[in-house]
Amino acid sequence: MQEAADSCGVSYTGLEQHLLYYHKELVKRRIKIREKALRNQRKGEITGRGTVHAPSRETADKYAEAVRLYSTTPMSAAQIAKKTGVSRKGFYEHLQRWHLDLICRRKNIPYEEGQPVDWSKVRKYNPATKAKYAEAIRRLKESGLPTARVAAEFGLQPEGFRSYLKEHEPELYARQGMVRTDTGGMVSRRSMEKYSEAIRLYATTTESVKSLARRFGFNDCPFRQFIKRNFPELVERHKELLRKEGIKDM
Repeated sequence: MQEAADSCGVSYTGLEQHLLYYHKELVKRRIKIREKALRNQRKGEITGRGTVHAPSRETADKYAEAVRLYSTTPMSAAQIAKKTGVSRKGFYEHLQRWHLDLICRRKNIPYEEGQPVDWSKVRKYNPATKAKYAEAIRRLKESGLPTARVAAEFGLQPEGFRSYLKEHEPELYARQGMVRTDTGGMVSRRSMEKYSEAIRLYATTTESVKSLARRFGFNDCPFRQFIKRNFPELVERHKELLRKEGIKDM
C-alpha cells in the first residue's frame, strides 16, 4: 500500500482510510490473497507480505549477462563472474536465490519451484566436463572401439573416461564391456580376451577343454560353460573332429 500511495502521490494514511471506507470488498480480497500467499516463495508471485517475490530491477540488470551465460554456456559460475565483472560470491547467492532452476538443470536433478531440492542427486561432473568427453563418446558409439583406445585417441585418461561413462552413459558403459561374436552374440570382452586362443585351438584341434585350461592356466569348468553358452556351434565342430579321429568325447 505504501508503494501505491507513493506512486500516486497521496498519503499512506489517507489511502488506507479511503480503502477501508469505500472499498471494503477490495480490502477483504487483498487480505485473502495475502493469507493464501503465506510462505509462498514462487518467483514473480505475491508473498504473504504483499510484495512480489522477485529481485529488484537493479539487481536483475546487474546479473543479467552473467545469468545469460550461465544458462547458455558450459562456463562455470566462477568463470562467468570473472568475465562479467561481478562478485563471485554475489553471483552465487543470486543464482541460489533467484535461479535455482538453472542450477538444477546444470546438475541434472529434478526441480519444482517452491519445493526442497534433493541435493543428494547432484551429479559429479559439470557442463565443461560433459563437453570434454562429448566427441570421445560419439566416437565410441560409432566405432565400437575399446574404451582405452578411444581415450588415447582423444588424449583422455582411460579410468577417468570410464568413470564418466559409468555414471552418465551406463548403457554405453555396459556395452563397452561386451564384444560381438561372429554369430552376432554378445560376450564379455574380458572373457573373450582371456579365452580367445584357447577357443581357437578348441575349434581346430582335438585337444580337450581340460587340457586347454591347464595349458593356459585357468579353471576348466568356467571355460567349458563359456563355450557352451556362447559358442555352441564350436562344441559340435569339436565333436566332429573327435569323431573323425576316432577319439571318445570326454
